[in-house]
Amino acid sequence: MQITYIYHSCFLVELENYILLFDYYKGTLPPSNPNKHLLIFVSHKHGDHYSPTIWNLQKTHPHVSYILDQDVEKQEDASYLQVCPNQVYHAHGIHITTLTSTDEGCAFLLNIEGKTIYHAGDLNWWHWEGEEEHINAWHKQAYLKEIEKLRDQKIDLAFLPFDPRQQTAIAWGMQAILSICSIRHVFPMHFQDDIHIMQTSLQELSFPPSSKIHIIHKEGEQFLIEE
Repeated sequence: MQITYIYHSCFLVELENYILLFDYYKGTLPPSNPNKHLLIFVSHKHGDHYSPTIWNLQKTHPHVSYILDQDVEKQEDASYLQVCPNQVYHAHGIHITTLTSTDEGCAFLLNIEGKTIYHAGDLNWWHWEGEEEHINAWHKQAYLKEIEKLRDQKIDLAFLPFDPRQQTAIAWGMQAILSICSIRHVFPMHFQDDIHIMQTSLQELSFPPSSKIHIIHKEGEQFLIEE
């Protein structure tokens, strides 16, 4: 697997027969192999996870399909699948399970080419300093309940929110999910331009030794996982 960090929560994953693009809204995309099927995932319609420019990719790539949260406006002349949270789908030769976000839309759990890949979208333990206590309590309960569906899962690759704006709560969501399932390769996301805060926070925290936490240094950085 080759993983390219684009920006914020957007990553491009290249496999043997597929290219996966998650939650694109800005940033430079690398050239893609025209012989591979490009699957574009949109977890929800927030402006930092979706841009209508993704529809232009079908003009430059010969085989493009879209997997969209149900609230994302579709384009009729495209190959697309609209998905709802907490459902299972079989499409384009892959198995897709959706989870319910604690914000909006869904998270994706994919079984593809013998790999299990998870993109959380905005499914996270959102805890904000100064927020009303009952709201933070709801987010905690909702998140822990939802990720319980992943208990004992063996996940090869996961993209997990790690938002510096959460201050002391930055790692709560990541630590919680790593405590209930096995994830071999973890990439932080949802940090926009706060890349240095993300790096420092990751280096100061401890995580299970069975998980490789990849620290991102710049937009366009590529990671090759040979396993």
